[in-house]
Amino acid sequence: MSVQSSNWIPRKRIRFAVGLALLFAVTGATGSLWSPATLVLLAPALGAGWAAFVMMRIRWQLSAGGGGWERRIHELAVSRLVLPPDAQASVLDVGCGDASLLITLLRHAPAANATGIDYFGPNWDYAKSACEERLMSLGLRAIFRRMDAARLEFPDESFDVVVSVMCFHEVRAPRRTKMPGPMLALSEALRVLRPGGSFVFVDRFGDAADYDQAGLARILGATTAIRRDSLVVMLGVPWPLKTKRALGPVEVLSGRKLGSR
Repeated sequence: MSVQSSNWIPRKRIRFAVGLALLFAVTGATGSLWSPATLVLLAPALGAGWAAFVMMRIRWQLSAGGGGWERRIHELAVSRLVLPPDAQASVLDVGCGDASLLITLLRHAPAANATGIDYFGPNWDYAKSACEERLMSLGLRAIFRRMDAARLEFPDESFDVVVSVMCFHEVRAPRRTKMPGPMLALSEALRVLRPGGSFVFVDRFGDAADYDQAGLARILGATTAIRRDSLVVMLGVPWPLKTKRALGPVEVLSGRKLGSR
């Protein structure tokens, strides 16, 4: 299995929207032969069609041929780490996808000891084996593990560096857990970071539906040198990537964990 690039818009989601648009359109058009009232179904058909178009446009923009915005975001995240090229730091990528972020990081700091975790579910366009094959073909090394970001299977203070790009907002909390999934994922990422270690997280931190700002401040109370910037402003992201449903509320959050090694 080979994967050339990851993408945050799964093909399955686009196919669903296209199928829904076709279903409404065909049902409305054929039904109108008996009852003109069924033409009302053309409205949801247009809505689903527009959603499919926007998702396809975003997927294209994130790809190399459409501007490579995913690559630019990864490069920005790595630049915020201030990781020397000869650094032998232990690095964890939470929600590594097809390992594109880790590849960017390892090309900058090839001596780093990298680990990538992801749920590697069937609904996405990548898999653990694809990550391993991809890095091997590039002469890079990393460990990949299937893991839930809400319950990282690592001891406290296991890594020197923790990074994550567009993962936390997708996390669902386990049953009987009061903290929302995104907040829990953030808390877990900081738990496994060593005192004095650095982090860079890119996620929808500006979206109140995903993040309670008071709770976010409490979690970040154990960190220092915090920087929090709008991704759209920093990179000049185009439409429709910059819309609220896409990267509009996305922020780059970086800093260090309190304490010293």
